[in-house]
Amino acid sequence: MLKPLHALLAMALATALPVHACVPSMGTQVPHVLDAFVQTAPVTGAAPGRRTEAMLWQDGRSLCVRVRAFDDQPAGIVARQMRRDAESILSEDQVTLVIDVEGAGRNAYLFAVNAQGAQFDALVFDGGQMREDWDARWHSDARIDAEGWSAELAIPLSVFGRTEPGRDAGSIHQWRINAERWMPRGSERVRLTGISPDRQVYSLGEGVALPAMRAPQEGWGLRIKPSLRATGESALASGTGEQRYRLEPGLELFHESQRGVRTTAAFNIDFGEAEVDQRQVNLTRFELFLPEKREFFLQDAGRFSFGGLVSSTVTPYYSRRIGLDETGRARSLDAGLKVTGQGAGFDYGVFGARVAGGPTEPGQPDQSSADVAVLRLARPLDARHRIGLIGTHGNPEGSSGSHLWGLDYQFRDTDWSPPGWSGAAGGKTLDAYLWWQQSTNAGLGRDGAWGARVEYPNLGLVGSAEVQRIEQHFLPALGYLAEAGVTRGQGDIGWWHRTADGTDFTPGVDWNFRRRIDGSEHSWLLNPEVGFTTPAGDTFMAEMFFESDELASPYAMLPGVDVAAGQYRWHYLFGYMETARSRPVWAHAELRHGGYYDGNRNDQILNLGWQPGPRWGWQFGLARNAIDLPGGSFTVRTASVRLDYTPTTLLASSLLLQWDNVSHEAGASARLRWRFTPDADLFFSLDRLGYTGDGRRYEPMQTRGMLKMVWNLER
Repeated sequence: MLKPLHALLAMALATALPVHACVPSMGTQVPHVLDAFVQTAPVTGAAPGRRTEAMLWQDGRSLCVRVRAFDDQPAGIVARQMRRDAESILSEDQVTLVIDVEGAGRNAYLFAVNAQGAQFDALVFDGGQMREDWDARWHSDARIDAEGWSAELAIPLSVFGRTEPGRDAGSIHQWRINAERWMPRGSERVRLTGISPDRQVYSLGEGVALPAMRAPQEGWGLRIKPSLRATGESALASGTGEQRYRLEPGLELFHESQRGVRTTAAFNIDFGEAEVDQRQVNLTRFELFLPEKREFFLQDAGRFSFGGLVSSTVTPYYSRRIGLDETGRARSLDAGLKVTGQGAGFDYGVFGARVAGGPTEPGQPDQSSADVAVLRLARPLDARHRIGLIGTHGNPEGSSGSHLWGLDYQFRDTDWSPPGWSGAAGGKTLDAYLWWQQSTNAGLGRDGAWGARVEYPNLGLVGSAEVQRIEQHFLPALGYLAEAGVTRGQGDIGWWHRTADGTDFTPGVDWNFRRRIDGSEHSWLLNPEVGFTTPAGDTFMAEMFFESDELASPYAMLPGVDVAAGQYRWHYLFGYMETARSRPVWAHAELRHGGYYDGNRNDQILNLGWQPGPRWGWQFGLARNAIDLPGGSFTVRTASVRLDYTPTTLLASSLLLQWDNVSHEAGASARLRWRFTPDADLFFSLDRLGYTGDGRRYEPMQTRGMLKMVWNLER
């Protein structure tokens, strides 16, 4: 009888890929046992319903972690996902480890593994912000047995950086570690420290102190990552009017000095294997803010964060400006250099790159290459206060004369009490940011921007407030700016109530305002809402929006849909529902009904996911925005289908189909990644984009394919 394809692939990988097995070595370091887990939900502070043990040690090159998750009903363990970094991993039976190697409560690394051995990792920065798009190279394995499930992790110590012996003036350098286990059956969450239910496991400032685990110092601290890629582009995709085929080498170098200085250099690298963006139709007057997905820019990305501006209306450094054209299509990077580390009490990051020039449109001159650079410095004043500086140079579009400088301040206290309060009022989290930026650009001159934000994310009273002022000629050439010449603000206030069984009930009010500095435009929004989240993670929300917008000039929202200048007020209802991703079938739905400027807008969004087993996964998405205004009517439709096939945790493939009726384009994107040895990966990507708007004429397809081999060599 023939074996299924996934079984044959698993057998081939098992024989081709030697697994790094961590073996406790008492001569290297005595293992640390962590088993004092306490419930954070549903009953905060209670003893766990199921026992969890974790053992940590280092074997000379890796941090080794062995987890034993006891469960008297192993048949009920939820582990449907094998794909790396899938969002649903965090909703299944899983264990998460957060490691603060500096012990300062500012930056950390997060690693999670489910009962299938699927990996999820992220960077933690600014004390409690998480970047899920970061990836490290580590090994994990897991198995379910009669006593529950167990997992083994081997994380190279080079991921955490090297620490010079004795740099702490005779003291033993300390790591801070927190761990959490989530059990969907019974909606139980247990954690080592920081068990307050309004805190995430990656909220830094708490953790078990352990001596730092250092790699042997005789190593070079060097990782060499050569690559070879073959690419082919159709005439339309190349932008030159003719087909192009290339075979090119690439090289990335990673070095960690004895003092913990991390250097990354890249030469002639391509980003064709990065995931494509989810298609969106922009119904606003402002540029969409899209996430970074390229590994080179994500490495140490937290070092360059500024002013708490992660996905905001303005940020001084937005890495998608580098190596991507206006359509989001990736270009190669001629050369890039990044240096990060700590010294003289400062955290620092320096980045410079030359972006390859290239064709813009057929018949147009090639875009020239551009040199860009970023400098980031931050200095903790004590455990709660930090100041920083950022500078950028260059314009990715190739023009000269662009510079930016900025200063920021962060206050973070995870044990804050309001002035004059004591006792039960303690143990609250308070975050505050102040920032200022000044840009200089050819043709615009010099101008500035400033902002402030405060966050109070706690059970009971919860809220935030932010204000920004962006001067008329301010332009961060290497950053993101939604709009200049405005004063804007936003915030929310509400009450976070958690019942005894772990259900969250959150009534509140959101607000924002926007005003042009010249007084020509004003807008505001008031949004009362109520949310309800079950212990399992099912979420429901009902909202009422009241909006006002004064336009100084008309704008075309969509083809044939114009909004005239004038003063508008409207209101509408909005509803949101999402089921927990731990279910084999999950759903996300949004409904909007009511006014829009001087007309109406009705939206329906539905996303369905189906995970019939660990290897196969489907996602279906449909969205409809029906807009009816005196200046025209239009119905926006978008559709997407995604198929994931993951025969093992080392081999993953996906196919994404997307279409919308505004661009009249249908796109197909296929991705495959295979780690066929511990030190080598194979990538394959294929993108096809075609016009579907007029069936009476033929439009050639834009096609780009890439096959890439990457080796990782360490000394």
